[in-house]
Amino acid sequence: MHNGMAISINYWAAQKGSLDLDDLTGINDFRDELEAEYVTIVRGRPGALGGLYHLTAEVVSTLTLSHVLQLLLDGVAFDLIKSGTKAFVLRPLLTAYNKLRERNKSHDGDIDELRLIFQDSLVTIYCVAPDSIASSLEQILRTLASNYEHLLLRSGERPFEVHIPVFEDPSKERPSRFRVLLDVDETIPSFGVSDYFRLWGLWYDFSGKHRVYDVSRQLLIDEEFLSRQRYWAIWEERWRSSPPASKTNLSGTPMP
Repeated sequence: MHNGMAISINYWAAQKGSLDLDDLTGINDFRDELEAEYVTIVRGRPGALGGLYHLTAEVVSTLTLSHVLQLLLDGVAFDLIKSGTKAFVLRPLLTAYNKLRERNKSHDGDIDELRLIFQDSLVTIYCVAPDSIASSLEQILRTLASNYEHLLLRSGERPFEVHIPVFEDPSKERPSRFRVLLDVDETIPSFGVSDYFRLWGLWYDFSGKHRVYDVSRQLLIDEEFLSRQRYWAIWEERWRSSPPASKTNLSGTPMP
């Protein structure tokens, strides 16, 4: 019986033959377990680049983020939240994922990105280490709950998007001071689970503003942050507009 939530799982797998995939072991069992609890899409596509078998997961709930976070503050279990006919139930997803990951140690079927879609906002959590999202999710959500009131603008507007984490870009050629982790050619020298609790990126729909939130200082920083898509779009524009002799890669090395 569905709990009123929907889940979409997408991933890239190595192609096998002309019309088949060298797929994750137990992927059909994973899909069946999710379909018993959620409206579910699990979709693999052939890929030849990095990130094979890493999952992008979207979870849709009809609850608001503000209500879910208040329930967490009230002591409700983070993975089993129900309010009337509405729900934000993560336990079946995490159970099915842990089984899939255990069966695919050679493929490393990890969650690369998790999007939690609520009635009032979107929370995107990025992988920073093996199994970092699933293993850190409770602490991330509880930290978000305890900091949520500090994310309001002076007007009272709450963020429509929350990106966890963001980083300060060390590159001399950076297009912006802050950004999320890249999917390729990352220049940040080191990162890990502790970064979930340092800097977050926020977007406010009504005012059209970016902010970066410093978790330890509970401080909103008036700075833009870049998503992956926006970051690569800026670099592509730079590449197109620069003369051939000046083209470099992200580290500043001249390109042939």
